[in-house]
Amino acid sequence: MNAKDIAGLIHPILAVVVVFPIIGIVVNLAWQTRQRRLQTADHGKSKIPPVVGPEHRKIGNWLTGSVVGITLVAIAYSIYFKGIFKDFKSKNMTLAILIIMIFIATVTSLVFLYRAQTKLWRGVFATLAAAGIIVLGFQEGVYRRDFEWAVSHFYYGLIAAVLMIISLAIVPEIYKDRTHKWRKIHTALNCFAIIVFLAQGMTGSRDLLEISLSWQEKHLYKCDWQKQTCPDAKSQTLSPEIMVASISNYPTLAQGNTVLASGEFVTITPGEDTEGTAEIIQVGSKTQVRLAENFSAIEGPAVRLLLHKENRPGSYTAENYVRLGDLKSFTGEQFYDIPEGINWQDYPNVVVWCEKFDVTFGSAKMN
Repeated sequence: MNAKDIAGLIHPILAVVVVFPIIGIVVNLAWQTRQRRLQTADHGKSKIPPVVGPEHRKIGNWLTGSVVGITLVAIAYSIYFKGIFKDFKSKNMTLAILIIMIFIATVTSLVFLYRAQTKLWRGVFATLAAAGIIVLGFQEGVYRRDFEWAVSHFYYGLIAAVLMIISLAIVPEIYKDRTHKWRKIHTALNCFAIIVFLAQGMTGSRDLLEISLSWQEKHLYKCDWQKQTCPDAKSQTLSPEIMVASISNYPTLAQGNTVLASGEFVTITPGEDTEGTAEIIQVGSKTQVRLAENFSAIEGPAVRLLLHKENRPGSYTAENYVRLGDLKSFTGEQFYDIPEGINWQDYPNVVVWCEKFDVTFGSAKMN
């Protein structure tokens, strides 16, 4: 294990050693606090000591800080090792400074939220802290698992952090409200948070099984995760299942078809070597992307070919790319239809993207 691999373990270690034990303590104190409140209603007596209420609030404050902290740790790791700081260039200095400032502002807002007395300032600092986490979470390099967002560890973590911030902000109102409205809101939010934490435990365990050590990445990218097959360890060639799935090319370019634009692939992510020529061609009434005979890309799971608005894509959303389909082969000539109604000039970059790991292999700018 190198320094990157060790740093990648900080987040799960904090979750197991710090966050989930605190969750258990808070849930236990919350239950005791509710039971005592019910038992002492109408001047009744309870064997549960009155200290459980203040203890619940104190440990709950710790829980908010730990959840937000562990979320920021995970985001910082992703941005540093996989995002803008991975291959830092001077032209990215402004964005880098802005990201650092947002980190500082988010932590500062949380600190001030703990100290704020009035409802207005608690709302302001809670909004700033939550917004900071959301903005940082959508930076380049953060693995969000957008292709199956409903079971994404990232989105569950984002929801949990925001819920904890809101809960912290409304706690003082519970003691002022005679109608118990804020108490009910606080209880509902935290019951939902428990479900989210359970989901995080499951998705986090799953993601740990999928996260490779640095030296393993180039080997795992050769596996077909959907078919659950990998290259033969002895021959280092793709298994028959993968070869059958990958060899699916159309006939070669016929004479008379028009080349509208072309470009050369450049590798975007170091180690994910991508090279060769891409062309936009007119074939009768169809517009197609042609990858030439000299095309090659590193093998990987769930690799897609796209048209993208950016030459070095910072994100993949419905507004900035068009999906052409799964990459048919990691080498050689192949053709892809551009959907009707799409003007390729609006998306002038052909991109090879590993959706499984949200990694851009290479890109060719069409000229």
